[in-house]
Amino acid sequence: MRVPRLLVESELATGRVVDLPAGTLRHAVSVLRLRDGAACRVFDGAGREHAAVLSVSGRRAGSVRIGQVAAAPTTPARPIRLLQGIARGGHMDLAIQKAVELGVAEIWPVLSARSRSGGGHRRVENRYRHWLGVLRAATEQCGRNELARLEPPRELPEALEALPTRGLRALADPAGDPPEVWRGVQTDSGNDPVAFLVGPEGGLGPEEIALARGAGFRGLRLGPRTLRTETASVAGLAVLQTLFGDLR
Repeated sequence: MRVPRLLVESELATGRVVDLPAGTLRHAVSVLRLRDGAACRVFDGAGREHAAVLSVSGRRAGSVRIGQVAAAPTTPARPIRLLQGIARGGHMDLAIQKAVELGVAEIWPVLSARSRSGGGHRRVENRYRHWLGVLRAATEQCGRNELARLEPPRELPEALEALPTRGLRALADPAGDPPEVWRGVQTDSGNDPVAFLVGPEGGLGPEEIALARGAGFRGLRLGPRTLRTETASVAGLAVLQTLFGDLR
């Protein structure tokens, strides 16, 4: 039976007792149905994970007693940045959730001409807190003990300008090269990052694709069918992790 996991962003050391924030306690008791004395695991989002025992002393008071180290760090073999074109509610949530499961190091929500987020580009900053909750829940579920970094939303040109100069840059593009061609791509070192850009619903416009290619992105074709943005993210990340990451 899988042991429930809780994110506790505090110093984890064997024998230490850590008070739980109200939200974490509520999740443990109301969602995970844990009771006083229940065994669980806690992780700090930075790579450390310990066995723990939950102590509940009321609706609003609870703590965990930290036990022994329970898992090695799950840091991805190669840092992958997903530049995800912002899509509507559940589509964006799913892209973030699956990116976490597939081991991305960073997620950059990107505003482009065809981004649709409620009222367009308005209020997109308010969705950041929701996306962070999706990211944290996915991390608890999938067994990662380090949190992927979620960047604030930014316009596509700004995101391209902010990328580090080293590493590979892949663009989900029906006119790109198939995975077997990418298999021969060489990197300077096994730690070089990979950036993967996926357009929103409707894809990137021609000018945006040209802008990305001018920034060093190379097209990656993901088969002969038209994929939804969240499906393209999952498929592309799986390909890149297989070719260059830790799905080998």
